[in-house]
Formats: sequence, C-alpha cells, structure tokens
Amino acid sequence: LTPPRPAVKPPFTLPLPAPILEERVEVFHSFFKPLEWTLPHRGDNACYAKLVVSKLENEKIIGFHVCGPNSGEITQGFAAAMKLGATKETFDDTVGIHPTNAEQFTTLKTTKSSGASAEQSGC
Repeated sequence: LTPPRPAVKPPFTLPLPAPILEERVEVFHSFFKPLEWTLPHRGDNACYAKLVVSKLENEKIIGFHVCGPNSGEITQGFAAAMKLGATKETFDDTVGIHPTNAEQFTTLKTTKSSGASAEQSGC
C-alpha cells in the first residue's frame, strides 16, 4: 500500500528560514473591537483577524486566524472560500456584512512586513 498523496502540491512546506518565508508569504492583520462590545465598554483592539497569503500564487489565502466572538462561525464560512482557492483580492472585492466580525476580513490592509500598527481607532 502507498500512502495517499495530496491532490495539490503545496507551494512550500514549513518550517522555512525567515528570509525565504518573507519572500513567499505575506500576512495581513488587524486588531478590532466588535460592535457588541461597545455598550459594555470592553477593551479596544481586544480581537484579532489575520490572513496569510502566498505571494507565489497570486496572494492565494493559505492561512486564516481569528480571535473574538463568533470565531467558529466565521472560520466555517471562510473555510469554504479557502477550499475554492480564494485570494486576497477575492476578500477585498467582497462586501462585508455590517456590523459583523467577519467584515474585518474584507478590509484588511495592514501587513506585518510593513511594520505599521494593526490597531484600529474609531469605527
């Protein structure tokens, strides 16, 4: 018996040295405060959204992380898009349902490589 083989060859396998990883991967991320946390005055920038994209495949989404309310539902919804080969452009072209936490993934602009703060202020 031969072990099953992946249907699609991944663009790379981890771990990779940081310089090589930086050439192949970009991370878009943002901290945010869910609307439902406004009235109870919970902390600003307490939640986190992150997309990991492959620079080698037209910014195809290869990783997705979310920390905050409704994370399970958000992950389940975006998992289908990722299985279908969604790219960062696909997410950017999607109209976010307002007000939801999933909306954060349609407006991610800050990259880790830029060194800019991922914290938000205001709406």
